[in-house]
Amino acid sequence: MRISKKKTSSLLRAASGFLLKKNKLSYFPLRLWIETSSRCNLSCGLCANKDLAPNQKGDMEMSLFTKIIDEAKGLALDVNLFHRGEPLLNENIFAMISYAKKAGLYTRLHSNATLLNKKCSEKLLCCGLDYLSFSFDGYQKQTYEANRTGADFEQTLHNIYSFLKLKKEGGYKKPTTLLQVMEYDQSLGAGDFKRQRKEFQKTFMDLGLDQFRIRRPHNWGGLIKEVDAGQKHTSSACTFCWYSLTILYDGKVCLCPQDFEAKNLIGDVHKSSIKKIFNAKEIREFREKNKNGQIEKMFPCRNCDRIHRKTMMGVPLEYLKAFLSGK
Repeated sequence: MRISKKKTSSLLRAASGFLLKKNKLSYFPLRLWIETSSRCNLSCGLCANKDLAPNQKGDMEMSLFTKIIDEAKGLALDVNLFHRGEPLLNENIFAMISYAKKAGLYTRLHSNATLLNKKCSEKLLCCGLDYLSFSFDGYQKQTYEANRTGADFEQTLHNIYSFLKLKKEGGYKKPTTLLQVMEYDQSLGAGDFKRQRKEFQKTFMDLGLDQFRIRRPHNWGGLIKEVDAGQKHTSSACTFCWYSLTILYDGKVCLCPQDFEAKNLIGDVHKSSIKKIFNAKEIREFREKNKNGQIEKMFPCRNCDRIHRKTMMGVPLEYLKAFLSGK
């Protein structure tokens, strides 16, 4: 994978900040999670969105979005235009993607694909989106609909097929398209998943799907009790507070996307700049606690399964891969 000089320089600065455990950083956050919508049309068992209070659900206004992008222009590397909800529910999502692209930012979208009709697909192909990932959790109807409560297996699969056909027939190079599947069905064994996976992938032959990934369920900072944290490989410092910020639909900012209920708020972009928030007292104190090995005493970190997975130089391998490819 070829990486630009700008990205290499930014990665080195962030790596230096993390490895040296600096509390105050001289650079802008490399990645922003921008929650274009916290609403969702599904109620999935392994997602905490269904438990959000009504006053935590809404869509980001275009005026707030443009303010964020104007601040990030020339400084951030990329933006994930999603967080807790389904971004296609925001009627301004296509204009948002176009605005971020014009600012020179690499744009990513993550969707459950249930709203992906022909009109929506055509707009996604024309607005300049760089990367589009779909969650499709289950290779067969029973498993999928048990995981994705409120979704229809055949219809959603049709939506994805139709999008890929439009992209291929139209000769579009972008967006890079990823299909990720969470293999979660307690009634099935590894052999069943392998067989089903093979048959499922065959249906995408010749459709131009760029990537296929098996997704491991995570517990959203301990909110999803059904997900076992598994063996703890490490409890090293988490990388999020050294390279990213998560901006909610209403402008409030939290430390990381794993803080699903937004209990660690560190600022508000209505009241302060992103640059100032990235070095606010609250986030500097969080970095200090990380540096001093107090992560097991911190919320939601102490309950988060992601920081206990395999690492390289103290950085979870999952984060290294995600930094280059997506959430």
